Amino acid sequence: MSRWFEEHRMSHHHFGPLREPILRFAFIAAMFAATISVFLVSSNQLHAQPSRSTAQPVNPQELMWWLPADTESVVSASGPFLIPTGSNETSNENDPGWFTRKTTQAEIRAAFEELPLEVFYDLDLTETLKDATVAYAMQGSRRFREPQGDSEVMEFEGCSILVFERDLGPLINAIQQSVAKNGARSETIGGIRVLIDQEKSAGAVETRLLAVPRPNVLLVANNRQYLVEILARMAKRKTLRAFPSRLPEWQFMDINARFWGLRHYDPTQAKLDPTSPLEKGRTSDSGDPKAIGSLFALDTKNEQSLVIMFLTGDEAKARAEARAGKAVAEPQEGVSFEVKLHNPKPGVLEQTYALDRSSTLDYSILAIESALGRGMYF
Repeated sequence: MSRWFEEHRMSHHHFGPLREPILRFAFIAAMFAATISVFLVSSNQLHAQPSRSTAQPVNPQELMWWLPADTESVVSASGPFLIPTGSNETSNENDPGWFTRKTTQAEIRAAFEELPLEVFYDLDLTETLKDATVAYAMQGSRRFREPQGDSEVMEFEGCSILVFERDLGPLINAIQQSVAKNGARSETIGGIRVLIDQEKSAGAVETRLLAVPRPNVLLVANNRQYLVEILARMAKRKTLRAFPSRLPEWQFMDINARFWGLRHYDPTQAKLDPTSPLEKGRTSDSGDPKAIGSLFALDTKNEQSLVIMFLTGDEAKARAEARAGKAVAEPQEGVSFEVKLHNPKPGVLEQTYALDRSSTLDYSILAIESALGRGMYF
C-alpha cells in the first residue's frame, strides 16, 4: 500500500473488501447502488506528454516485456522525479482544512509517483536513494488474495521496477549493505545477486527481494517466483508480453501518458481473488461476469483531472450507470465531491474526478489502488 493508505486505513472508508460476512468496495460502492467492475480511460484525454529529456530514455513497452505474461495489473510513473519521501502527503487527520484545502501540482504528482513504488517502500531505501533521479517506475502484480494471519493488507505477487537516469555506481553497495544489515540472506538467481529479507508481521511472513540486474535498474519484489520470471525475461525476451497490444483496453490508453495504470481481469484467478468482479458474490454488488479490464490516467493537459473508466461486455449496464451524468460521493462525514459519468462507447463507463482538493486526491488514490487489486480488510 502507499504510505498514506497504510497510515489512514483505519480512519477512512475506502475502496477495499471487508472481513466476512460482508465484502464491499470503498466509497465507489457507496456512491452507486450498483457498479460496473472495470475502469478505463477516455481516448480524447490521453495524449502523449511533451518529451522530458533524461540521460537514459525509457521505453515503457520494453519494461512490460520484463513482466511475467500473466501479470494482471500494472501502474507506471514517468520521470524525471526524486523518490517521494512522504513530505508531500496531503492528508492530515489533525488538520480540519484537509477536507477543503486545494491541492498543488507537486502534491498530485507525488501521489501518483508513489503508486508504482508500493513494493519498493517495503524496504527502507528512500534515504539511501534520496538524490537519485528516477527516469521511469513501473510495478506489476498478480494473484490477489485475502490477507494472511492478522494482516489487513491483501496478499499479491508483485515487483517495483525503478529505472534511474544514471547508473547507481557506489549507491549499489550502499543499497545492498542497508538491506543486508537487517539480516537478509544472499542468493544468486539467473547470475544476479539477490538479497532476500523476511520478517514476521501480523502473524504472516513478509518476503522482500532486492536485485540490481543493471547499473541503473533496481527491482524490489515480494515474491521469489515473480522475481525469477522478471530476471529471466530481462535476460531473454519471451514470446508473449504482459498486456499484449491486442487487448481492447489499449484503444483508450496512450502508453506515453505520464501516469497511467491498467488491470486486465484474469478469469483463472477469479475464485480466489476478492477484488475480481468475474466471480459473483466476491465484490460488493452482484459482480460482472462480462468485466474486461480497467484503466486510469491523468489528463495530460490538466493534471487536476483524473479519468477512471470501466470496460465491460455488458453494454446495458454501462449505459445505466452513466445515465445520471454525475454522482455525489460521500466517503466519510464532512467529505463529499462530484464525479462526472459518461458512456463514450458501448460497454464503457467513464468517471472523471477533479483533483482540486486534498480529500478528492486522497480518495481517488484509494480507488485506484483497489482497482489494481489492493483491497484492505478493516
